[in-house]
Amino acid sequence: MTRFLFSFLAIAVFLTIITIVANFQNTKNFSPEKFIQIAQSYNYEIKRDEYGVPHVIGKTDKDASFGFGYAQTEDDYENIEFAIKMAKGSLSDFDFSFESISTLYSLITGKGDILSNLSSIKGVELDFLIKFMNVEEVVSNKKNIIDQNIITYLKGYADGINYWAALNPNKVDQSIFPVSENDLLVGMVFRMPLFYGLDHYIEELIDLLSDEEKLEVATNSLSHQPLIASVKSHFNPSGSNAFAVSKKRSANNETLLVINSHQPLTGPVAWYEAHIKSDEGLNIMGGTFPGSPFIHVGFNEYLGWGATVNQPDLGDIYELIINPENENQYLLDGEWVDFRIINQNFRVKLFGPFAINYPLDMYFSEHGPVLKDGTKAYALRYVGMEDVNQVTEWYRLNKAESLEEWTDALRMQEIASLNLIYADKEDNIFFVHNVKSPIRDNNFDWSKILPGDRSDLIWKDFHSFDDIPQIKNPNSGYLFSANQNPFFVTDEKDNLNPDDFSDTFGFQTRTTNRAYRSYELLNRDTDITYEEISLIKHDNKFSYNSRQYAFMEKIFNTDFSENKKLQEAQKFLKEWDLGTDFENEYAAFGVCILSPEWLAEIKREPQPNPLEIFSDCVDEMYKNFGSLSVPWKNVNFLDRGNRMIPIQGGPDVLRAVYAPRSDDGILKAVAGDGLYIYVVWDKDKDQISESIHQYGSATIDRNSKHYDDQMQLYADEKLKDTFFDHY
Repeated sequence: MTRFLFSFLAIAVFLTIITIVANFQNTKNFSPEKFIQIAQSYNYEIKRDEYGVPHVIGKTDKDASFGFGYAQTEDDYENIEFAIKMAKGSLSDFDFSFESISTLYSLITGKGDILSNLSSIKGVELDFLIKFMNVEEVVSNKKNIIDQNIITYLKGYADGINYWAALNPNKVDQSIFPVSENDLLVGMVFRMPLFYGLDHYIEELIDLLSDEEKLEVATNSLSHQPLIASVKSHFNPSGSNAFAVSKKRSANNETLLVINSHQPLTGPVAWYEAHIKSDEGLNIMGGTFPGSPFIHVGFNEYLGWGATVNQPDLGDIYELIINPENENQYLLDGEWVDFRIINQNFRVKLFGPFAINYPLDMYFSEHGPVLKDGTKAYALRYVGMEDVNQVTEWYRLNKAESLEEWTDALRMQEIASLNLIYADKEDNIFFVHNVKSPIRDNNFDWSKILPGDRSDLIWKDFHSFDDIPQIKNPNSGYLFSANQNPFFVTDEKDNLNPDDFSDTFGFQTRTTNRAYRSYELLNRDTDITYEEISLIKHDNKFSYNSRQYAFMEKIFNTDFSENKKLQEAQKFLKEWDLGTDFENEYAAFGVCILSPEWLAEIKREPQPNPLEIFSDCVDEMYKNFGSLSVPWKNVNFLDRGNRMIPIQGGPDVLRAVYAPRSDDGILKAVAGDGLYIYVVWDKDKDQISESIHQYGSATIDRNSKHYDDQMQLYADEKLKDTFFDHY
């Protein structure tokens, strides 16, 4: 057996050496001296406040962008590196073990399959998706439509990243440098559709091609497909909140804005706080993602906005008819049409500077990218396939000084989706269910698989910005967004009528617990103060009108008289006030029951059996704690390095905390409330702003005092000064 292993290993190594000779990573493409010299042409300053948050000041927008790129890389290099590798399609990394040697052998000899070897190749899932979507070619073909000033801005940010790498060559993977504006464009074009749920369509495509039954997975996974589960481990927005209150509803003649987008607490879409300012009018502060040169939720001196994820139907799957005599053709309008075939190359890192190339043909039809297997093929058409110029839209949003300028930027419709809640110093409040919705034929059911042989079903036009749901300055004086449907965002008298919109928009119909609580709290208070808006934001209860309470009612209405243990547990659960505050002794049991329901809703799967969940949670609570009664402060934590701090809140409450279930019952937050911001314009239009981050500005440096210096404030539900006016 040992001789066989050594022989097999020798063959694999021999083939590897032959293959990697031409694939040796050339680190000489990156010249630190060159980028140190380039940095001298930029005029910028980075000032950090007492919490380490960068306030970047540049003479020009490009100068400010350079300083921002440098500052963000200094704080968050690991995630910047991930974002750039993702954009370059170079995340694939071979996970060496004796068991994986056969995989390496099959890949080298061309007998392997890149997707069937997910366990041996880390990161290949995102590499596959970015090549399946053909984003690099799209950017290359359409980059010329972007104004040169925007390209210059992007280049400044890229040069800032390169400058930090040049000063720290031993801390970086030099093979991905230099970073270019193309890398930034590819990353943004790829990332946007994932926010509205592109992964669900990909998952459906894979299921349609698979003859095997769905795999069972652990309860904390968000997909039965390994590829999609891996994608969701990096890109899994779990919800968001935003509120705006005008002077007519505030107690002190103030305009109030709460920006509270929920994201994973770490990783490539975790919030990073920054302030970017220039002498050319740029002056924006708020949250952004690693590898993005723009603020995505935030404020300037004139206005501010929050964003929440929406998931309308922005994709369609078409079943193609393959030519039985030529598998590279499909039927369209009665004629056989050739697939466009692109040979995509997967570069799989082995160890050190060595890598192998694995070629794979990708297929494209008039509809979009195609997954095919023999005689079966399905095409995907989705919004955002070619929206390269979203960078201009973000830039214009960042520089807007009025509601008119801000909405004019949105009229570009380069940002595929997102609910947006806006407020400004002129006391305008505004909601828009921002969506680039295809104009579809009303005679078809677009929720089903479509015939792929008709070109008239390949949509190309979109509803205008003015046709999508939006509300300006409602009589109620308040607006809220919490990932719910767009027809429940304020008082009943001011809400839009869904009958005024075509069914082909495919608006989501869900109403979250956070939406119910937002309505209940905002609607009953006609004189809202700054302190009260903070109490609303930190509310940690489930609503009696919510989907979750209806789930529990099925437990309440069941007769457990023949099982004393469950009968006592039922009585205990009925006593819960639906809160998740520190001293609440019912929350641990209640959240155990409600978490699987929330997970199924997020996965768009049928609701689980509440009685089974109830019984399992009874057993789990007694196993882990010896009782159903456990203070929530002993269960729910924010975890960072060597610190664990109790926090209030839970899944789908306004104080949103999402944590995977664990064997010992202890919950550690991985998503939810992260960076959030309050912005207030008083009766004289003077601005006040506060913010808090769940950890701190130094996202990766454990030796920095800013690695966790905001944790306790966050746990105490207090905010800090943004220092926006001080720099």
